[in-house]
This record gives sequence, C-alpha cells and structure tokens, in this order.
Amino acid sequence: MARSMGLNHTAASGNSRRAITKKLVLWSVLIVQVGFIGCIWLLQMNRSQLLQQQNGSAADPQESGRVHFVRNARNPKKQGQQVQQHCVQRDNINQYQEDFYQMKSDNRLNRSADYALPAYIELELAPALWCYKEGTVNETTTRDRDYLMAQPQCNCESGWHGRDCGQPEIIWRALMTHSRASKRGGHEAPLKLHEASPTSIKRLYYMLSLGDWEHINMELLQLQLRTLIEVVDFFLIYYYERDSSKDQLKQRRLQRQLNSLLSSNYVLYQCSKATGQQNCSGAAAFAHFRQQLWSLCSVQLQATDLLLVGNRESIFAPTALKFLKYYATDVLPLRFRLKHNVYGFYWQHGQRARLSGVISSLVHLHAAQLDPQHLEKHAIYTLGDLNHYGGWSCQLCMSPEQIVNWLQQSGIKVQLPNKTRSARIDANYVQQLMGAGILLEDGSTQLLRLRPQSEKYFAPDVAQQHSNQFGQLLYNLYDVNDVQEDDD
Repeated sequence: MARSMGLNHTAASGNSRRAITKKLVLWSVLIVQVGFIGCIWLLQMNRSQLLQQQNGSAADPQESGRVHFVRNARNPKKQGQQVQQHCVQRDNINQYQEDFYQMKSDNRLNRSADYALPAYIELELAPALWCYKEGTVNETTTRDRDYLMAQPQCNCESGWHGRDCGQPEIIWRALMTHSRASKRGGHEAPLKLHEASPTSIKRLYYMLSLGDWEHINMELLQLQLRTLIEVVDFFLIYYYERDSSKDQLKQRRLQRQLNSLLSSNYVLYQCSKATGQQNCSGAAAFAHFRQQLWSLCSVQLQATDLLLVGNRESIFAPTALKFLKYYATDVLPLRFRLKHNVYGFYWQHGQRARLSGVISSLVHLHAAQLDPQHLEKHAIYTLGDLNHYGGWSCQLCMSPEQIVNWLQQSGIKVQLPNKTRSARIDANYVQQLMGAGILLEDGSTQLLRLRPQSEKYFAPDVAQQHSNQFGQLLYNLYDVNDVQEDDD
C-alpha cells in the first residue's frame, strides 16, 4: 500500500511538472508573438516618420515625386549637388486601373433572348474583359456580336481598334504595314505584343537633348513635357553651355521651368561644349542618368524597359507611347514619322513628314554601343505615316531674334531672294518670312498653310487645350490675315 501511495505521488509530481512546462512554452510563444508585432509596429512608425520628414522638406507637395539633380560635366565637384534626394515611383497597378476598367455585365443579353441563359453559360461566354478607357465608347455596352460564337468585345471609339480598344489608329496601321514588310523582306517583326495587365507595365525613359541653351524655345519645351507627363516615368534632360559665366543663371531658369511642369522624376544634365570633352556625348549623359536613377531612386534599368530619344524640335504622340508600355514585350528600334511644321503649327513643309526620334527596348542599346543617339542607325521600321503622324517636328519654332542668333552661331549659309540685299539677316526680315510662309534656307520655298478647323493633326491636344499659353505656336502673329481670322 505504501508502494502504491509512492507511485501516486510520483505520478502527481510528474503531471505537475508537465503542466508547468506547457505553461512556460505557451507564455514563451505569446511573448515572442508580442515582441514580433512590436518590432513590426516600430518599423512602420520609423518609416512613416521618415516619409513625413521627406515630404515636409519639399516646398511643393509635388516635390516629393521628383529628382532634382543638376550636374556640370565640366566641373562636377563644384556643381554636382542634390537639391532633392528622394524619389517616389509610380504604382503601375494604380496606373493600369486608371487607364482600364472592367466591362460591366450587360443584362440586355438575357432580356432580349428567347430564354434566360444559365449562370454558368453566361460566365463562360463573358470572361473578365478590361477595356481601355480612352478608346472605349462607354462602360456598359459591347460591340454587337454573336455571343454563342465569340467572346464579347469593347465598343471602340472611332480611330481605336482591338478587343479592348487599346490600339490607336497609328499603331493599328503600323502593325499592318510592318507585318506585310516583314513577310516580304524576311525581317523580324519590330513589335512583340502581349495582353495588357497590371503586372506587365514597363517603364518609359525619355532622353531629351535640348542642344545649345541659346536656341531653346521655352514655350516649345513646356509643350514637349506637358504632352508626355502622364506617359513618361523618368526624364533625362540635357543641354550644352558655351558661356560659363552665365552657367548659374541658366540652371536656375531651366530648373524653375522643370519644377513647375513635371510631376514625375527627372534628371537635369548640363555640360560645357566649349571644352570639347567627350562627356557631352549622348553616351555620357545616359551613363550619368543610369547612375543617378540607382543612387537616388534605387531604380535599376531593365532590359524590357523603353527608351525614347528626341530633340528640342520633336513632340511625340502620347497614345502610341502608352500602347507600347502596356502591350509590347520587345520593341526593335523604331523611328517616328513626324509632321514637318516650320515656324509654328500653322505652316507645314512641302515634304509633309520628317523622320526624327527613336524608341527601343533597352536590350537593343548594346548594339548601339550604349549611345542612345546611335539607335536611329539600327531602326528599320517607322511609326506613323503621311495620314497618321507619330507626332510633330517643329523646325525653327523660335522667336525671330533667336533664329537670327542661331544663324550667326551655326554658320549656316542662307540664300537670300534678293541678291542686292545685305548678307546680314535681321529680325524684321525673318518676321516677313514667317508671315508669308517662306522657308528660311532658300528664301523661296512656299510652305503649306494649315488651319486647326480643317486639319486633324494640327497640333498636340495639350497645345489646343491651352491655346492662351501656346498661342505663339498656334497662331501666325506676323500674318495680318491670320491674326484677323483668329480675332473673329
């Protein structure tokens, strides 16, 4: 009996120890969980405070979305300073949801049918359909189709194509032209496409060469940037300077313009052309751009990302660029066929079009020795035709005084219509040419007059929507008849 009592006592003590051990384990797990949650909470608090400090350091609420970095390639230690060192990137998913919407169910199908379709058949015949907003008529109607034979299709606006109405006219025509040319010549198709989705959006980098500062038309620059603000993810803007004594003034003036215009990230690069250094090349500017993206934004260039290269005269169609961001998996170097305007959008050159600018996937930049300006040499196909342009090229779209200055510095020989006239061209003479629509180079070629009412591609939409700001590009101020018609 004593032995039995001893066994019972031993068993009781063992159960007690096991119970205590279980409690200790449970409390340990609970403490670890509480500690883990506390660590996450502290990390979120620190991150929130950091973002508040960064946002508070900007004078403008939109400043947190920009990279302001100005570098003088001639003296980088003196001029290489960061005005703002934070970078807020776009959310591609939100961008997709802004440009597309899911087609709402149309109950008219069941109401008009002789019998109601079962739910499982309706789901099978009407899968998730996302429509491109800009190219679709409205959110509830689909194109009349045989629902028992084909999938529904978004109801496209005039000039838009594709099941989701995402192909603008310029892309639709280019795809047909390139397909026929590829079959005839045996070349690789310039575009490889896939269905748009929020996870397949590529970044678009715009490398804009402004050339010499003295020849920049700030009004045209504003139009270039405002046209592509909602499409381009990062801007690389660079220019040359000749007179170093005016360096600081130029930087402040240009940067004020950029700060007031851009809501996305940009890098401003300035170099001295007078020194003859190689760092003024497009390859050096692009290398600087790539380094700044990584150091300031932690953004690494991807092979599938797109690079757009243009100059101070080129304005590209945003609809075509946005299509490539959403639908293209690979883009071989493509040139743009731009509408050839002279002095302003009110005059067009007799040749009508001009090849300028190029877009390509970054993977093809290696074939151009990492110099974006050499991409055009590798371009076989073009984007745009004589009826549907890929954008605008505004030649000599400067003030008469700037044109005279450009002639003096460039050393270009201009043939005057009157041989007895002095070889020196002044602003009054240039105004006469602009008013009459005479080409400056030969003084005799008659330009084609354009009217916004009768010209589909008269000017970028942004320019016509803000005609008060871009009036000098839209109206011929040196033609009395043109000014009177505008007043009427």
